[in-house]
Amino acid sequence: MLKPKITLLNGVAIAISMVVGSGLFGLPGLAIQTTDTLTALLGWGAVVLFMPALIYVFSWLGSRYPSSEGISLYASKGLGEWSRAGIMMITCGTLAVGMPAFFLVGGSYMAALLEVDTAKWTVPCALILAVMTTLINIRGVEKLGTINKVVVVLVLGVVVYICIRSLPSITQATDSIYWSQVIAIPLPQLWLAMSIVFWAFQGWENMTFGFEEIENPQRNIPLIFWLSFGVVSIIYLLFALAVFAGAQQGLDVSGLNGIVSLLPVGIVGRVVLVVMVGILVANANAWVFGSSRAFFSAAKLGLLPKKLSVVNRQGIPVSMLIALLGLYTVVIACLWYFKIEVHYAFLLTTQGFIILYGGAVVAYWREVKTWWQKAIGIIAGLSWVFLMQGFGWLIIYPLGLMVLGVGLERRGIGGK
Repeated sequence: MLKPKITLLNGVAIAISMVVGSGLFGLPGLAIQTTDTLTALLGWGAVVLFMPALIYVFSWLGSRYPSSEGISLYASKGLGEWSRAGIMMITCGTLAVGMPAFFLVGGSYMAALLEVDTAKWTVPCALILAVMTTLINIRGVEKLGTINKVVVVLVLGVVVYICIRSLPSITQATDSIYWSQVIAIPLPQLWLAMSIVFWAFQGWENMTFGFEEIENPQRNIPLIFWLSFGVVSIIYLLFALAVFAGAQQGLDVSGLNGIVSLLPVGIVGRVVLVVMVGILVANANAWVFGSSRAFFSAAKLGLLPKKLSVVNRQGIPVSMLIALLGLYTVVIACLWYFKIEVHYAFLLTTQGFIILYGGAVVAYWREVKTWWQKAIGIIAGLSWVFLMQGFGWLIIYPLGLMVLGVGLERRGIGGK
C-alpha cells in the first residue's frame, strides 16, 4: 500500500517540476517548426485561458477522491464503471508513448550540452536520462521532492535570465503584431499549435496518480493545483514571448532544442544550458514518478501482471519502475528505427489525456450542485470539444486501447 508522505511544499514543487521542463524547453521550437512564430505564440496564450476551468475540475475531484488511479478514476466515474479498465489502458498507452517523447527532448538538450551531433546522440542521451531518473525514483519520493524544490528555483532563474536578456527584443517584436495578422491565422493551424503546446500543460493530471501519497489531501490538493498553475502560467507566457522575439530577430528557435539559440555564446550560456538540463532531469523524475503510479494502478486492476503491483518496504513500486524502463527503451528504439517524427508522439499523448479530461469533466458535472460550479463545467467542456475535434485518424490509438482494456477485464485474463 502506498503511504502518505508528500507535504504541501513538496507537492507544489513536484507539480511545477512535473509540468515545467520538456514543455518549456522543447515545445516552443516544435510549435514554431510545425506552424509559424505568431501562431505558436497565440497557441500558448489560448491554452493558458483554457486551463483554469480544467484546473478547478481536477482540484475538486482530487480533493474528493485522492487515489493512485488519479485521472483514470475520474474519467471512469464520468463514463461509467464499465469503462474503468479501458480508461486505465488509455492512460497507460498514452504514457507509454509520451514518456519516450519526453526523454527525447531531454536527450536533445543533453547532446547540445555535450556539444555532440544531436542527430546521432539524442537517442543514446534519452536512454541515459531514462535510466538515471528511474534510479532516482527507486530511491524514494522524499528525495524527489527535495530535488524538485531546488529545481523550481532554478526554473525561475533561467526564465528570468532569458526574459531579461530578451526584453528589448520582446518589446520590439510585440509592437510588430497587428490584429489583421491574428484574424488571418487559419483555425486548423491555431488548433495544431494549441495541441502541441497543450503537452506543456500536462503534468497536473499525472500528479493525480500520486494523490494517495499526499498528506491532508482535502486541504493540500487544491492548493497544490492553484499555486503551481499560477507559477507555471507566468513562466510559460514570459518564455513564449522571449522565443517569439528571438524568432523575429532571425534566430533559429525551431526544433526540440531551439531554446539553445537564445543563450549567449561563452561560459554564461554553458552554465545556463547545464541548469536547463538539470531542470529536464528533475521534470523527468516527476513524470517517472507519476507514470509508475498509473501503471501500478493498472496492475492492481489486473490489467498487467500482479507481480508489478508489489511495493518494497518504503512503499515504492520498484518492479514497476524497472519494467517501465524496459518499455520506454523499446518505444524510443522504435521511434528511432522507423523514423517517426516526434511531434506525432506528442499529439498521441495530448489526445489520450484530452480524452481522459472529457470523462473527468463529465464526472465533475454529475457531482457538483451549485450553478457556478455547473458553469465551470460547461466552460471546461467547451475547451475539451475544441481541443478534441482535430485529431483525425489518430483517434484509432486510444479507441483501440479502450477496447483492449474493457476486453481484458471482461474475459478476466488481466494479471495472469
